[in-house]
Amino acid sequence: MANHTQTLSAVIGLVRSGTSVTRPELMRQTGLGRTVISQRVDDALRAGIIREEEDGVSTGGRPSKVLRIAQDRGYLLAAVFGASRAHIAITDLAGGIVHDRAINWDIAAGPEESLHKFSGLVDELMSPGIRENLWAVGIGLPGPVNFASGIPVSPPIMPGWGGFPVRERLEAAFGVPVWVDNDCNLMALGTWTRTHQTAGDNVLFIKAGTGIGAGLISRRQLHRGAKGAAGDIGHLIIAEESRVQCRCGKFGCLESFASGWALARDGYSAAIAGRSPYLAKALENGKSLSVMDVIYGSNEDDAACRELILRAGHLIGAQVAGLVNVFNPSTVYLGGSLALTGSIYRDIVRDAVIRRSLPLAVDDLVLAEVALQHNEGVFGAAELALGELFQPDMLGRWLHQKTPQGLSAAVTKAREPRLAG
Repeated sequence: MANHTQTLSAVIGLVRSGTSVTRPELMRQTGLGRTVISQRVDDALRAGIIREEEDGVSTGGRPSKVLRIAQDRGYLLAAVFGASRAHIAITDLAGGIVHDRAINWDIAAGPEESLHKFSGLVDELMSPGIRENLWAVGIGLPGPVNFASGIPVSPPIMPGWGGFPVRERLEAAFGVPVWVDNDCNLMALGTWTRTHQTAGDNVLFIKAGTGIGAGLISRRQLHRGAKGAAGDIGHLIIAEESRVQCRCGKFGCLESFASGWALARDGYSAAIAGRSPYLAKALENGKSLSVMDVIYGSNEDDAACRELILRAGHLIGAQVAGLVNVFNPSTVYLGGSLALTGSIYRDIVRDAVIRRSLPLAVDDLVLAEVALQHNEGVFGAAELALGELFQPDMLGRWLHQKTPQGLSAAVTKAREPRLAG
């Protein structure tokens, strides 16, 4: 049975990624014989996972038949919570967004209130037909997550979330398998799945918004580290003697100088001191400042706002340079709200990376912004759920009933799954 589900999983993965979409292509890619490929394709067809269609292209004989994921066979619930924003989406089995909603939300509200809000938004998005055919949930949180258990572990900016059974709570609510991961991991995964043909197999994703983090794709695999803490660059100490306290309780962290909440704090000081006309005007309207005010001010050529963005970019770039030297990625993607300043932020990060990295590490290195309309997080959450559903161990548990409904993801082994494609 193990060999059967392993080869079936491989076939589905190749079809899902578009790497091999005909039976001859599957034979060449896998090295499996015609009979085995035919059996596995027929198994997937009977289960309703894939469809075989004529592509309409003929070279003189009968048109070849193309295999595609049956995208409307089921639906996924994909969600990403950041420190101050939440994005929830319903996707099909190809990862395409059917419905979505993004809201401002403070993750410090705690797990009970946050998941209550999440459930309310899901009710608004999900029709009865979608709910009846929901297959899985993928969700990201802005802190360390034990992937095996689906439980946040001592998240620095998420009071009350440590040890909270997120997977257990959501599986009880929706009756389908749930996978929980760090938000930067999902942003890296979502970005890579849509750019891997040009981005290469080793990619670094940097999120700089209210918080700062990184996601790593290494040799086509999402790298979580031994316990799920990989990529948490926001809490690297950059000033040993600093008296500036980070929200994690330590002093001198990168986030305490260059994150969105730090920029809002320093922007307030600039406004009060008369150094920022733009931010001073914003304060006159009785509002509290956010990182977006600093970003808008920078884009409007406010000198103090621009100085804050440049300083943040320099500090972040210095840490990215260290990662580039250690990890040697082919592409570095810049995401998060600071990327909305465009070339101002991007150029200062690039300059720091080039100056501080080894020549071989930056030879042919691409540093780019993410062009996915801020959907990379939910794309990644959907990809996480799909990838796990079609892994051999999980696939073997639900193939006979043709749906994963009623199952839990809890018994799935913690591992570093090879991504589709």
